[in-house]
Amino acid sequence: MNALLLPAARLIGATFTLCALLLSTAALAAPDEIVVFTDEFEKKGEVGYELHLNYAARARKTPDYPGEQPPHRVFRVMPEVAWGIADKWNLGVHVPFSYSLNARSFSLDGLKIRPHNLNVIEHSPDSSTYYGANYEIAIYDKRITESRYNGELRGILGHKHGDWKFTLNPIINQALFKNPNGRPLELEVFGQVIREFGDDFALGVEHYSSLGRLSRPTFGPGSEQISYLVAEFKTKKHYEFHLGVGHGWTAPADKRAFKALIGFPF
Repeated sequence: MNALLLPAARLIGATFTLCALLLSTAALAAPDEIVVFTDEFEKKGEVGYELHLNYAARARKTPDYPGEQPPHRVFRVMPEVAWGIADKWNLGVHVPFSYSLNARSFSLDGLKIRPHNLNVIEHSPDSSTYYGANYEIAIYDKRITESRYNGELRGILGHKHGDWKFTLNPIINQALFKNPNGRPLELEVFGQVIREFGDDFALGVEHYSSLGRLSRPTFGPGSEQISYLVAEFKTKKHYEFHLGVGHGWTAPADKRAFKALIGFPF
């Protein structure tokens, strides 16, 4: 296993070195969370602590609406706490922050509350199917979204067989109250394919699609399409790391993006 942890450690070092270089030159903001929900879940009585770190390259410098903070040179951080409140339910609280390199200011961006359901069907010791849903209510500062109150329904569907795991997240978003652009249902589809190499290291690919209105989804060049190469590993002290380097395939998507998720032992 040590032989597997060595390349993982090198990947971390390279990724964060690149992150530091970008932040010192032209690092730009990404959403506060870039993640596919899989079969990872806090069981009843457990508490999980995670930290999300995201940023992207070549983002917008002009606002989309009056009062928006353009994502140029903004670094996003989001701590997360999740409690296992029942056998198939947990409750998460997420507090997104951002740091603007332009203004040299650190700001609180809002609050997210999430009830999360997951069901697992065991077919054999090395094969299982899982499904569930994540319900989210988010309150954001007007600098971040035009609609201050937003809701999300995220489906979770996946299958694990041997060392391979396949997961799909269809997502519907909507503004919860009055919004200048109305309250249309917005569609996103996230997916992950990942392979484990032993108990403590995995490599995979994730893809994120933002397709616009559910009633008239936009595919092809007009949609946001970005893929990530991801690595996951655990340390001897039980810290969990998820690192990703992404490339945007269409004009609306960021061309280069970086993300990190750190899970702390509880």
